[in-house]
Amino acid sequence: MLEGVTAIPYSEELINILETACLTYKNNNEFERVDELVVGFVTGDIPVSFKDHIGKNMIEQEFNENPTNEVFIRLSQYVVLNTILNNNNDCNKAICASKLMNYMLTAKAMKRSMPNIDIILSAYDLHLSKYLKNIDKVNENLHTELCSEVPDADFPLEIPEEQADDLRLVFKEAELFRIERLLTSDTIQNIENPYVRVYMGLYNMFNNLTYYFYNLDLNRIIELLLNDKDDKKRKKLSNIIDDIVQYGCKYNFDCSETSIILFMVKGKNEKPIGDLILPIKEFVVYLYYELLTEKIIATLN
Repeated sequence: MLEGVTAIPYSEELINILETACLTYKNNNEFERVDELVVGFVTGDIPVSFKDHIGKNMIEQEFNENPTNEVFIRLSQYVVLNTILNNNNDCNKAICASKLMNYMLTAKAMKRSMPNIDIILSAYDLHLSKYLKNIDKVNENLHTELCSEVPDADFPLEIPEEQADDLRLVFKEAELFRIERLLTSDTIQNIENPYVRVYMGLYNMFNNLTYYFYNLDLNRIIELLLNDKDDKKRKKLSNIIDDIVQYGCKYNFDCSETSIILFMVKGKNEKPIGDLILPIKEFVVYLYYELLTEKIIATLN
């Protein structure tokens, strides 16, 4: 990953020292580590704490070189990709990959070239969307008699183990019904500004979900939130945020810096990205996965 950034190739010994230093940086908080270093290598503004950590490890091994910022960018990438690709926890792996992909919105806005872009984009295969597709085993095509049996049953009700999948289906269908009822309610549908409607719909949807690990149909959610005249809408992100905030919308929870839209709704200044023009459907997708990522993290804490 360091290829092309040093006039003289680093020795194998120094590379081993750098690798050890990278792998020991904030190794007790992988989400914080990924947030910091994704922001760092995308913007080029590497955290001082990371530079100090690398420098300290080099000095301890009697290497006095001063790595360039380009070297630090690649080292930051290495830490992020290693955290994702070699993560033994599939859920954490998917969260870290999603943090990386969420922040690609900034890369798009800054139009800044990044080294090893092919490796970075390969992390999309580990995104939360793929993870949920793999773990959501509830068969929506399953025919169940529970819906007709339960209303007239005497309680306490005993459900045999072989009907466990039937029960899971009933719970999932109830969740899907609540989502549709919320998103098609007058409270949401009567919001004229489609960007605000999307924000309010998704914000309330995730606040009312009781389980975040269903593989929801995002295309269906988009259909419920947008009409035909909304499809071609495009708007500068800073203006979208202004519309959302002026409507009275808030985000009252902690969020990562890689969740750019939520970060801006909370009043954090994201100057490099404010001028980015976002089509409405692209806004839906980014906001959906920011909210999903933050809600899943909250369930793990």
